[in-house]
Amino acid sequence: MNDLAERKFMGMLEASGAPKKASYNRAEFCRIFGISERTFYRMVAAHDLDPETGEPLFPWTVDSYMTRGHHRVRYAECVDYLARNRTIERKLAADPRQMSIFD
Repeated sequence: MNDLAERKFMGMLEASGAPKKASYNRAEFCRIFGISERTFYRMVAAHDLDPETGEPLFPWTVDSYMTRGHHRVRYAECVDYLARNRTIERKLAADPRQMSIFD
């Protein structure tokens, strides 16, 4: 795992008030990353792996799994997402401290 991305994610968890855990449901993921549900579903629907490298074809997508019809995103995938998207910005952050995480 990327240490910088993991530190950023831990800061995002703190800023959003979410605990560190093995996986996050749709609502938690949206609150942590400051995105809408519609954006989340687009990120999940477009996720596909490159057969040669095993990496996502599009870095802005997120790998998820389903339990009882609900999407969940693993902690490691959240950190990997941040590592793939180092230039991520949230213009409508729920907490102003979230923007300072990327300085």
